[in-house]
Amino acid sequence: MSAPATIRRLQTSAKLLNHVLLASKQDPKDQLQYFDSLAIAAQRAADSLLCSSILAGHGSESDEFSDVAVWLGPGSFGKGHEQSVLNSLGLQSDSISPVALATPSNIPTTVRVQNSTPELDAFTHKLSELKELHCFSTPSSGSDVIFSLIGKAANGGWGGLVGIGVWSDE
Repeated sequence: MSAPATIRRLQTSAKLLNHVLLASKQDPKDQLQYFDSLAIAAQRAADSLLCSSILAGHGSESDEFSDVAVWLGPGSFGKGHEQSVLNSLGLQSDSISPVALATPSNIPTTVRVQNSTPELDAFTHKLSELKELHCFSTPSSGSDVIFSLIGKAANGGWGGLVGIGVWSDE
């Protein structure tokens, strides 16, 4: 499971930049650092729960992909503007499905949490810095499903995490 594998797979579906923070033309350094640390916390939390992606959760059939950070910048990227998020990332989709977030942790319900871990608590704490969080998924090529967890940062710009899950067609 790795961020580079996730980025390479996303690049097959989109025109993304070749670094972990994918989507920004405006990249305030403190926001980039925050979202980078959010991706690291997400990976540690996923590892502690024995899954590769905190977004795709336990249902994904692949351990190849982890979640990567994205900084979208200012704009209309809140709930109801999922297509704007995808467009900003260079992705296209006619099918967008909401992914529920657990209360009060805001962890996607794709993750089955029976007992919290220190790593999950640290991720939840870091995630609490974002407002107006929403999560959604969209099918990609083959059996890939792209997940996005997007929120508004303290400075008013938007960012979050993007990950890939794999489900075989049955």
